[in-house]
Amino acid sequence: MAVNNQVKNEIISKYIKTAAGRQKLAASMIQPLRRRRDYTSIGRKAFFVEQLPDGALPIYDKDPNITAYVVGEEGMNIVAVAKPKRVLFPLFEIASNSEIQLTELKQRRFDLVERSVDLAKAEIQAEEDRKVFAVMDALSADPTNPNPAIPVTGNLTSNALADAFANIERTDIRVANVFLNAKDYADLRKWDRDTLDIETQAVLLKTGLMATLWGAKLIVSRIVPEGKVYVCGEPEFFGRIPVRTELTVLSADDPKLRRIGFSIFEQIGIGAYNPFALQVLDISRV
Repeated sequence: MAVNNQVKNEIISKYIKTAAGRQKLAASMIQPLRRRRDYTSIGRKAFFVEQLPDGALPIYDKDPNITAYVVGEEGMNIVAVAKPKRVLFPLFEIASNSEIQLTELKQRRFDLVERSVDLAKAEIQAEEDRKVFAVMDALSADPTNPNPAIPVTGNLTSNALADAFANIERTDIRVANVFLNAKDYADLRKWDRDTLDIETQAVLLKTGLMATLWGAKLIVSRIVPEGKVYVCGEPEFFGRIPVRTELTVLSADDPKLRRIGFSIFEQIGIGAYNPFALQVLDISRV
């Protein structure tokens, strides 16, 4: 292992000295970043991710009687689209710029490529997820929403969650994902054997976690606000994340400040066009 790290450091030291070398380092980051982002991102599990062909516009059909919500131009706000039968999802960039001081690089405090990948991955994922849940919040808060938020006082109960499932399934849409905070997920661990089936009890006892409930995936994240539970239908019937440009890595050095940097960005859209596929539970604890 020590030999491999020494070889890696020698290669990095060689390539870091020239602009062409830094471009090669940037290119080497693309695939690891895509693989890690796809593995850990939760927002992309809620909506259907679609790679846009060259020249194609992200335009999707919607029911003219409902309001769709999309992330607006430049990704700055949430826009409601009410009347048209078709809705255009504006595309915007999410970018992350990671920089490393040359002095820190010389001290070998961390691996250049690995550290830059980790920083960029965390920033881009978190920003994607924030926008996804902002769209869900806007959709749920719409006064014309057929599934208004269900208030829950105290702990999250199986009855409240079952009602949320029923509100989505009554439209023949299957519940696919449930997003919740760790605090609210802890309530599920307190459910007794009268609520959980034997198989689920065994998994919970062995691992302390439940991966699925009534056929839906349970997804826990700190990005989900405490006191909010999002019950979502199948992604293809709920919303879209059109992708024009997947993760791209460029060299972004700052010689005046003696910093080696990489600029990582993507161009995507985010929107939901079916309020029947979402049910939010608002939990207020005494």
